[in-house]
Amino acid sequence: MGSDKKRKHSKEDKEVDAGISSKHDILTEHNGDPPSKKQKKDRKDKKESKEKKDKKESKEKKEKKEKKESKDKKEKKDKKESKDKKEQAEKKESKGKKEKNEFKVKEKKEKKDKEDKKASKDDAKNTKGEIKATASSSELSSAPSLDDLALLSMDMDVDDTPLIAKAAPKDKAPKQEVTKEKKVVEIKASGSNSASGSGAENTPKVDENGLTRMERQKLKKEAFLAKKAQNKEPSLTIKEPHGTIQLTNLRDLVVHVLTETPAMSWLEVKNKASIEKVVMVYIAGLDPQLFHINLKNAEHVQHPFAWIEKATSGPVTEFERLKQHFDKVNVVKATGDQQRIHSPTNTLLSVPLSNSEKQKRDLERLKNKNAKLKKPEDYMLKLQELKENSFPLPTYIDASAPPLEPGWIETPKIAKTTLAPLPKTMIAMDCEMCRTEAGPELTRVTLIDSNGKTILDELVMPENPILDYLTQYSGMTAVRLEGVTTRLADVQKKVQQLVNYHTILVGHSLENDMAVLKLAHPFIIDTSITYHHTRGPPYRPGLKWLSQKWLNRQIQVNSARGHDSAEDALSCMDLMKLKLTKPAGFGEYSPDNESLFSRLSRFMKPRTSALIDADAFAGLNAQTTIRTQTDAEVVAAVPEAVKNHNFVWARLRDLEINHGKAPPLELEEGQLVDTGRASKISSADKVQATTTEIREGVRSIDESIAAIIDSVPARTAVIVTSGQGDHRDVSKMQNKQRDFLALRKALALGEIPIKDRFLEKDVKLLEDTVEEAKHGVFFLMVKQ
Repeated sequence: MGSDKKRKHSKEDKEVDAGISSKHDILTEHNGDPPSKKQKKDRKDKKESKEKKDKKESKEKKEKKEKKESKDKKEKKDKKESKDKKEQAEKKESKGKKEKNEFKVKEKKEKKDKEDKKASKDDAKNTKGEIKATASSSELSSAPSLDDLALLSMDMDVDDTPLIAKAAPKDKAPKQEVTKEKKVVEIKASGSNSASGSGAENTPKVDENGLTRMERQKLKKEAFLAKKAQNKEPSLTIKEPHGTIQLTNLRDLVVHVLTETPAMSWLEVKNKASIEKVVMVYIAGLDPQLFHINLKNAEHVQHPFAWIEKATSGPVTEFERLKQHFDKVNVVKATGDQQRIHSPTNTLLSVPLSNSEKQKRDLERLKNKNAKLKKPEDYMLKLQELKENSFPLPTYIDASAPPLEPGWIETPKIAKTTLAPLPKTMIAMDCEMCRTEAGPELTRVTLIDSNGKTILDELVMPENPILDYLTQYSGMTAVRLEGVTTRLADVQKKVQQLVNYHTILVGHSLENDMAVLKLAHPFIIDTSITYHHTRGPPYRPGLKWLSQKWLNRQIQVNSARGHDSAEDALSCMDLMKLKLTKPAGFGEYSPDNESLFSRLSRFMKPRTSALIDADAFAGLNAQTTIRTQTDAEVVAAVPEAVKNHNFVWARLRDLEINHGKAPPLELEEGQLVDTGRASKISSADKVQATTTEIREGVRSIDESIAAIIDSVPARTAVIVTSGQGDHRDVSKMQNKQRDFLALRKALALGEIPIKDRFLEKDVKLLEDTVEEAKHGVFFLMVKQ
């Protein structure tokens, strides 16, 4: 109480003081003395303070009011919701009770009906038993009358006959047999008296097809089980219309079937989990024109094309076995830009990296930058890389490798000792070769040590007659080899004196050099793999480009004279010496994609792959790589590959002739025609094959595809594609454009002959030709 009084007095004193002060100010003004600046400021501050206070109070009142209104609204809303919920619960409860009562009534009714039916059946059985007993006590010689049979059939069905026999009382008299004829009489009598007889209720009703209810249920069940079994079979169904199907869609289909990726918009895949194997067969030469597809007709491009009905003339008619597996063919489009087509094989066998993989790669790259410099041993190819790139392997590093053929040598393995192993030294090697009747053979070998000194340079005379000296590549001519007596066996001995178990052989695409030298060595550094192509694997950089890019050195400049093995070997050695002085990752490119084989192997349930091809692909990481020379070898290799792997890539080449063949050679005296497929010929230089040759190619491919499909197990998805169309015209125009641009750098447009110019109309024609050549075909199926 005392404290309240004090507060009250204090408040009054303040008000009095404020009043005195105010009064003093007024008197001062009234007396004519102007207020001082301080007084003006104080009054202004007081006024502003009061206004602020009033505003604050007003704001607080307003907020308080709004809060109260909001609270009231919420309470009102909650009450309403509570009431609605209660009403809904009551309705639900009422409905549940009603349904429960109805169910009970229904259950009682069904129970009563069942009991009535059972009682009726028991009565019928008793009646039948009595009739049977009466019939058995009568004389055996007297047959039952038609009226008796009719009466009997009214109370039983043919199906009930065994029951009557069981219900009949035992009697010493022999049982009377009911013959088939009597049964027929009973059925007829039953049919004629069914309207009035007491057994009409038990006669099975039949529908218009003469089937009873039980028979209909049985058929329905069988149909359901058949459909269920059919639904378990996997299938691939292309949706119509599907728009343009890209080559990348076929690659993504492989990933989708064998891993867990989202469904595809253009294709319906049923029972994907049942598909354990995928075989992709790549066949250059299968193009839309062969199947009479008009690329300007949307119906042909955006729908599966019924080629069996519409392609009735030309080489396509040779496809006899193909018709049994594929009734429709589909158009596919390769990737590229307006004036260029990307490699179809690269598109099919490389997959974009996921974001997580990109982050992982970038972290690895950052880690490598801070790592110590590497040693030569760090760049040696591992066993799997040696296998993938078809290097000949010493028998002691791979137990599964076949034994070396006669004429081959291998670097001997040194027995293990307690002494520290000697450091490995690098020797660069390059070989030149020619083409003989037996294939490529050695004509020159050069070895260079790590100091750049030539330690061996020998010309070699092949064992077999020479078909082509390959002068533009090897620099070899008949004149250079004249008088050479050194043979392969002689040079092998010299190489073994310089190359031992402590040697690392360095070279560019060295597997080819090892093959012609017939040497198996365990330690290899290949500059075509340790250095990267700007577009990444499976492309390999050329030695000429690497020398110019990283060594600032021009090599292989004289195309007429050919390559120099000493020059090439020295470039390989210098490239490796440079790489050893740089941080890890030098000379390497990291594109935003990876090989299809790597992507499949990273799945949580790893999928393995096999590659069956005449070409070697660098860095593709297939678990098995099989090099082949003929389509027959491809077909023979498929069954074992499919048995051991989930994905198999196979390339058939016998229809490549549809896109041209090598031009005839002007042979020198004594030179033989090379009929092999090993030589690389630009598509621009190929000439048109005859219709007979194309038909032969079609027949060969037809047999090969059928053999592959026959050899794979059931539930294997098979994809057959050409990747693109005919590339010959594109290559010719690209060559003309390249030559024109080279001339344009040196000459004015007016100085260039009209036939060599590549103007705007030519560019437009090139773009149209590229667009057409991008289109190939594909077939899809799942073997049942």
